[in-house]
Amino acid sequence: MRRLARFRRRGVAVVATAALVVVSAAVLTLGLVATRPSAWLVFAGVLGVLVSVGVLVAVAVARVSVRTEARLRRRIERLEATVQDTRAKASRHEWVQEQALERIERTSREAAAGATQAAWAAWRGVPLVDPVQTAGASPRVLFVTSNGGGMGHIARCAAVLRHAGSALDGRILTLSTAASTVAAAGYDVTYFPSQTTTGVSQDRWRRQFTRRLLDEIAEYRPESIVFDGTWVYPSLTDVADLAGLPLVWLRRGLWREGTDLTQVRSWRDHVTSVIVPGDIAETRETAPEVFRDATWVDPVSLAPASLMPRGKALASLGLDPERRYALVQLSGGNGDGSATAAAVRAVRDAGDIVPVVVRSPLLSAAVAHDATTIEARFPLVDVAGAWEFTVTGAGYNSVHENLHTGTPGVYLPSAATITDDQERRAAAIADRGLGLVATGVDDLPHRIAEIVRREPLAEIKRALSLNTLPNGASSTVPAVTSASSSIRA
Repeated sequence: MRRLARFRRRGVAVVATAALVVVSAAVLTLGLVATRPSAWLVFAGVLGVLVSVGVLVAVAVARVSVRTEARLRRRIERLEATVQDTRAKASRHEWVQEQALERIERTSREAAAGATQAAWAAWRGVPLVDPVQTAGASPRVLFVTSNGGGMGHIARCAAVLRHAGSALDGRILTLSTAASTVAAAGYDVTYFPSQTTTGVSQDRWRRQFTRRLLDEIAEYRPESIVFDGTWVYPSLTDVADLAGLPLVWLRRGLWREGTDLTQVRSWRDHVTSVIVPGDIAETRETAPEVFRDATWVDPVSLAPASLMPRGKALASLGLDPERRYALVQLSGGNGDGSATAAAVRAVRDAGDIVPVVVRSPLLSAAVAHDATTIEARFPLVDVAGAWEFTVTGAGYNSVHENLHTGTPGVYLPSAATITDDQERRAAAIADRGLGLVATGVDDLPHRIAEIVRREPLAEIKRALSLNTLPNGASSTVPAVTSASSSIRA
């Protein structure tokens, strides 16, 4: 039908052009041979001929163009058909290859994951759980921590292990450079550098971290994984799903306003359960509603059940028991430079108290200060009885260790922390009279001068003695072991 329509249109054009040629020729002839020649007739005849010729040329060109276009279209259609066929064949080949690679990779991951997946266990002929572990042994838990701005994540995991006693057998895989300090205290700690430390791409680091997790599971064979950090790494979720292990998120609260809560709202897509250590400035009732659907425990810290006497603590540090000392530890968001120097000067200027600075395991080079310097030790809270007061940030560990040991403190909250709302925690301390808060480095000397006076120091000690805040480290253990028990069932 289309061809017929085109044929008809072309026929009409040819007939009309032929008629125009005939009329033009007649007019031209009449103008030339008439008894009284007319210039207008000659002009009309010539114009008609020229128009006719132009129309004929246009028709011819259009016809050639149509034929050329049709031939080109047919060639393109044949070429596209060839390409599609080639692509289809290549896609089928690639799909087969991808399926083969996926099977190989899945088999390798199952083998690397250890005896925690039924298919792998059947292939290797081993039970899902090590018989030694089920014979009255403590559950094995792999604690994984991010690096953060201080030692908060790794210290909290160590606190749970410390207060668990024989109820847990735990290993810590951490991204914190403080790993060696914690390991020196007898904890089973392994270090894996963070993506920022290695400088590799995020995708490459994730692959490396995934392989390391699989190696840890194959070697240690835990019954659950506990992660302490602000963002659950996809590698953790993938490996936990692959190995069939419960993944528990030990998530500190008191997050700043505006913090991304995407993972918190969808935590079931990433982890098995969430444990929230309490905070002096936040409870389940005062926390954002999205945080309330979790297991809450009392504030967790490394503080021992009984405090080491002052004399013994000073002796362990090699300090003169006849002197009075104040701990200055402004890391974890406050750095170890100008703030520490200002605090040291203020302590020296305020009286007979000697400032003591700990070499931070998070700093690559020591910074010299006009103060007594001691080597980093873990847990430092064990010698809390040595200090008249402390000058620290308002981080989770610093605040709650002081509260659990009854140690007065001057707090300089950091505004550099990404999620931890130290200003709100410091405000809660100040409101309850449990310590003094400096509004900035310039305010530190005023607060230190205030606390060294006998009366304010005594008032803070009295308030601390009345604040019987339980340590939630021991109550965290049942929440962790309940997750582990699912794999033994």
